[in-house]
Amino acid sequence: MFDPTPAMAGWFGYPLELDDRLRLIKGAGFKAVLLWWAVESAYEPPIPQKVDCAAKHGLAVENAHLHFDGVNSLWLEGSEGEHYCEELVGLIAEAGVYGVPTLVVHPTRTLTPPPFSEVGYSRFMRMADVADKAGVELAFENLKTADRLYELMALIDAPHVGVCFDSGHNHYATPERRICRDFAPIIKAVHLHDNDGTRDAHNIPGDGTTDWALVRKELIDSAYKGAWSLEIEHPLTDKFGKSLVPEKDDPYFGMGPEEYLARAFAAHRKLVEGTL
Repeated sequence: MFDPTPAMAGWFGYPLELDDRLRLIKGAGFKAVLLWWAVESAYEPPIPQKVDCAAKHGLAVENAHLHFDGVNSLWLEGSEGEHYCEELVGLIAEAGVYGVPTLVVHPTRTLTPPPFSEVGYSRFMRMADVADKAGVELAFENLKTADRLYELMALIDAPHVGVCFDSGHNHYATPERRICRDFAPIIKAVHLHDNDGTRDAHNIPGDGTTDWALVRKELIDSAYKGAWSLEIEHPLTDKFGKSLVPEKDDPYFGMGPEEYLARAFAAHRKLVEGTL
């Protein structure tokens, strides 16, 4: 029977400790979680505690997201890119130690990333080699520009390397492409969220203009059999405490985390059932 596991991002916009967030996620009905694979804010504990916290609340770790602030440096010659690559390599190896099955990776950042380069490709291949040894799959995500993803995946032929399909990025940034369809045989993770086609809002599915019937069909037609994961974010604050939008633009203004997660879980069920 078709019934993909409901998964939820560990960060969903409310400035709560991870333990409280995961408790609420489990209480809403979700069975798995997406973790942030770095320590960059007061709300993110060290990596071993993240995994232990998920286990404590009975949540499977569906995948984890490598941080991406310096990812453009990977495409440039020099020590900055080399040091950043070594940092990511260490995090990939650590994912294997703690049993994280899949890591989501950004191949670039910003609308104008550096051009494709041999040094950049060699660094990503180094990451892929470490992932293979660690027993971890890598899923490269579609972003504001999709060309680099297509360039990379045309060159990488490894069973443990594939694509993270992000529905929100596809809808607002590259609607002319069908990412899930184009990479159907190698989808290894999904990030599902909604927007109105003008910005990366990370709204609950149904609170935007995404064609969810099309997304659902493309996911079902793909080779992907993992959890359907919501990467949604109440715009109260980002991981670092910064407010994302003015109150007038917040579709969830005044909504507590329990109500927000209940609404998210209901939307997930509708998406699975084909009634969204």
